[in-house]
Amino acid sequence: MLNIIKITDMRRIKLTFGIIIFCLIAKSQTPYYYYYKGEKQYLTLHTEYAFISVKEQSVPNSIQQRSIQTTALRSDNSDRKQYQGKNRTSRYYAELKLEKNLSEKQYLELLEDIKHQNKDVIIAPYFKTERGNKIGLSNFFYIKLKEIHFFSQKFNFI
Repeated sequence: MLNIIKITDMRRIKLTFGIIIFCLIAKSQTPYYYYYKGEKQYLTLHTEYAFISVKEQSVPNSIQQRSIQTTALRSDNSDRKQYQGKNRTSRYYAELKLEKNLSEKQYLELLEDIKHQNKDVIIAPYFKTERGNKIGLSNFFYIKLKEIHFFSQKFNFI
């Protein structure tokens, strides 16, 4: 009888330990990644920085009132005139330096709040690589296609 109780307790301990390990592994896998040379490269939100793009050459009041530090605004119209349509207007972009120690939830809520208060603002998160390098996103996104598909060739998308 005592052996049966020990075996059952041992199975429970192993099962509990297995569930805990599984949860820790699942939690550590970030939903943010990109592929480089066919392998997933995981990213983590870098909650101290954000990218902002605005129509005017000034930072919106809602950001200034929060005492958020910004780099100097730069025009996105420097060398890209050849790629822009006739109706394309310049935008200005900067990097925001936010508070330290924001949780991911607080960070995402802050970005959403800034966007909600300023309809003309494009705001995007920053990420960290596994090595700690900072990666910013912007409203310009360039990709290199692995191969051109028939659909793209037929309709001249590329």
